[in-house]
Amino acid sequence: MEQKKNKRFTYYFTAKNSGLIPFFQNLKKDNNNLEFQSFQIESNYFLIIDAPVDFNSKNIFNIICKTEGFHEVDNVFPNPDEALERIYELDQKDLFSPCEGQLKETVLPFKRFVWTLLLEPSLIEEYKRVHSIGMAWPEITANMKSIGVKDMEIYLHQNRAILIMDTKPDFNLDEIGPKWQSLPREEEWQKYVAKFQKTDPNSSIQEKWKDLFSI
Repeated sequence: MEQKKNKRFTYYFTAKNSGLIPFFQNLKKDNNNLEFQSFQIESNYFLIIDAPVDFNSKNIFNIICKTEGFHEVDNVFPNPDEALERIYELDQKDLFSPCEGQLKETVLPFKRFVWTLLLEPSLIEEYKRVHSIGMAWPEITANMKSIGVKDMEIYLHQNRAILIMDTKPDFNLDEIGPKWQSLPREEEWQKYVAKFQKTDPNSSIQEKWKDLFSI
């Protein structure tokens, strides 16, 4: 399978402006050495930017500032120091700051899901701790790999968690979801992390995590 190495930067911001779509289109059209994905939930926007490995967040910001239509977001777009913090990565071994960018080795092809939920503000530091390097239960990691999850990341914006999950191309969540929840220690894990989430603790994985819509 083909592997692609890059740096990943993510940004989250709010803009009550319906004129952003041309700006996002220009980002994707004018910057051939970068890959952009943009998502929306209500008036909130989430950007995934995959760049060459020698990039940092200042390089990214300089490119964004020069993109046609930037005036529509220049008063709300995060500055280079506000790239999102990544708190979890499947099989993570090294730490990278948001401004450095997250070193990625992506296995192609894949199917991508981008989800979000809100966390209890008072428990965020503990949530980060239980998702840090070496803290993930090995059974949970093994479960994800066994059903076809190739990669998973969690980023934070204030008390909002944003999950990026890459799977095998034929991954069908409706079919795999019930099987996933029945795998070893999965129910125990979901009960454990439910205390951090502002969701119904009895909800399924699909019910807790809400889709961010690609634009």
